[in-house]
Amino acid sequence: MTALAPLLAIVSAIASPLPAPSLVPAPTPAASTAPSAPADPCGSLLSIVNRPTFGTGVCTVRTGHADIENGYTNTVTTGPGGGNLATYPQSLIRIGTSDPHLDVELGPIAENHASLGGIAVDGLSDLSIGAKYELGFNSKADWGVNALVTIPTGAAAFSAGNAQYTGNFNWGYTIDPEFSLSGTLGFNAFGGFNGASVAQSYFAFTPTLEFAAALPGGPSQVAAEYAYFSQAGPNLGSKSFLDFVYQRDFGPHVQLDVEYGFSLTLPNVQRQHYIGAGLSFMN
Repeated sequence: MTALAPLLAIVSAIASPLPAPSLVPAPTPAASTAPSAPADPCGSLLSIVNRPTFGTGVCTVRTGHADIENGYTNTVTTGPGGGNLATYPQSLIRIGTSDPHLDVELGPIAENHASLGGIAVDGLSDLSIGAKYELGFNSKADWGVNALVTIPTGAAAFSAGNAQYTGNFNWGYTIDPEFSLSGTLGFNAFGGFNGASVAQSYFAFTPTLEFAAALPGGPSQVAAEYAYFSQAGPNLGSKSFLDFVYQRDFGPHVQLDVEYGFSLTLPNVQRQHYIGAGLSFMN
């Protein structure tokens, strides 16, 4: 385990018949003054798919539907113990329930290939299970929560070592038909290996803020996101990232995404940048 310590510290969505004509003019009904209900904001893949951002969207997979989100990310770390990490297929399986505002989620183990700190390691990551609930929405905003538990089932180099627990408050706000804001306030009991290669739990607050712009010519958007982690690992300082994303729906069932991001701050004088792509499917 001692040889893996540098690596362990880094990898820690009827027609009716016509009435007979009347000889007496019918009175004109009075116009209704009751306001119409706001439209459901969770109708498209763009609103439902979670990846590839750090933050979590509000919208759930609706009753009778399932969503499978997949991706690949290649991360390059520079500085002490630097190297390369490729992770795939990063799958997330989300299934709607009888309550259209609630879905359940399963994150199967992913494959990892790393060469960090002069050590080449392959292995699987941890399994996660969770659920998401949309609390409400109006004509301009929506809000909800989700919870996640990660079980330490992966290889030592890619496992947190301990169970991890996450609770998020998620929100979205429509500025106008083109621009929107969204974010997540995350409260996490993370796990990781400390400098002595011992699994250790730690708390991290993880807020995110995303600004998105719809693109002309189809259901697509670009977005920029800031993500902050109050702790990068056991006994480590904070870290933050800036992420840029392009997403496009191909009909109601398939979405493509590509992303590029980089670290703004990392402990140990390290820096990271990454590229990724993904495909998501919903029935």
